[in-house]
Amino acid sequence: MSQKITFSRIVLLFLLQSLTISGQSVRIDGEVRSRIEYRDGFKSPLADTLSGTAVEGLRTRIQLDYADDKVKAKITLQDSRMYGETGVNNTKNSLGVFEAWGSYRVLPEFSVTLGRQAIEYDDKRLITVSNWSNTGNAHDLLLLKYELPGQFKLHLGSAWNNSSDNDYEKIYNVARSYKALTYIWFGKSFGQLDFSAIGLNDVLDYGTTDAEINKKAYRNTLGGNVGLKNKDIPVSFYATVYYQFGHDAVNHPLNAYLLALNAQYKINNVWSLLAGCDYFSGTSTEDVQKGKDKTFNKLYGSNHAFNGSMEYWTTLPAQGLWDGYGGVAFKPNVKFDVNAVFHSFAVAKELPDTPKKSIGSEIDFTANYTISPQLAIQGGWSAYFKNEQTDILKKQVGLDTHFPQWAFVMLTFKPKFFNTK
Repeated sequence: MSQKITFSRIVLLFLLQSLTISGQSVRIDGEVRSRIEYRDGFKSPLADTLSGTAVEGLRTRIQLDYADDKVKAKITLQDSRMYGETGVNNTKNSLGVFEAWGSYRVLPEFSVTLGRQAIEYDDKRLITVSNWSNTGNAHDLLLLKYELPGQFKLHLGSAWNNSSDNDYEKIYNVARSYKALTYIWFGKSFGQLDFSAIGLNDVLDYGTTDAEINKKAYRNTLGGNVGLKNKDIPVSFYATVYYQFGHDAVNHPLNAYLLALNAQYKINNVWSLLAGCDYFSGTSTEDVQKGKDKTFNKLYGSNHAFNGSMEYWTTLPAQGLWDGYGGVAFKPNVKFDVNAVFHSFAVAKELPDTPKKSIGSEIDFTANYTISPQLAIQGGWSAYFKNEQTDILKKQVGLDTHFPQWAFVMLTFKPKFFNTK
């Protein structure tokens, strides 16, 4: 038996070596990520009659990359589970395909990619791979790329979704997704400034039966980003402007926008200060009565990276959101860093029956330590300071709750199984 195994290894290594000789490369990587969280008011204040809980999730990935002069391909298998949910006998199968795509380089600067792809743009507000999530985000689409190194990048993506192998057109109602998506993205650097622009149209079915298949809402998002990051000066910033129009998921007229700015000041090689604000437009009571929607929708962007780690406002209040924040970062070396950020939240439009707009505040502490290129640990603690307006939005008026807090520790292993390069 051992001789057969040894012979198989020799054959496998010979085949992989032949790929390298012919200008082809193969890489096999893995990821095993385990995160334990203590939730005692995570996402929403927890009633006194309930108890906080510790939960632990596990994400496992194996990734195969292939490349030659013309072709690239990637397959990522993923298993995502909570510790204990499958039981000792492993009765639940959660293994699936996270990515599966192939790309062909038609010209040195032009390529075509088709399949399930984990894509993200800019600061991850509109489209992200959502790495914090145990499952992540990926899109089934056709992607055209035209890129001139050192000059500009132009991407055009398009998708058309069905919930099953249909024989006729049916309502598409998969959660947090779209019937169709088309976007164009442009990126270019002007000296020390990085500029990008995006135009995105997503189509949503708002009918409830297959006979209402023509009831589709068309939502448009336009905007751009500009950023400055120069190691020779202590100040960096990133500014964002997005405008949404068309119709929302229930076909109400949509007219909304997002304004965001964050800046960082590097005191020295160890300490940095950061500050910023996000403003999401909202819908007033009068607008609701008129059937208008002025609340910005974050589309398919990151829920955890913005507006507080406790994720109280991942779904924006109908009245919109203002998030002003500031903090400090401590990084004594390349392996270790700690940051603390304080958020002050308010609605953009007044709540019913109160002129007060504040909806509480939050403080987040996060630490990262890279043990080795294949192993990293991250941890943090957050607390939310709620008020009466928080209770109104969370529908908890008159309810006694715990002091909202949340903590986590996450270990990430990234073994490198094979690389012909």
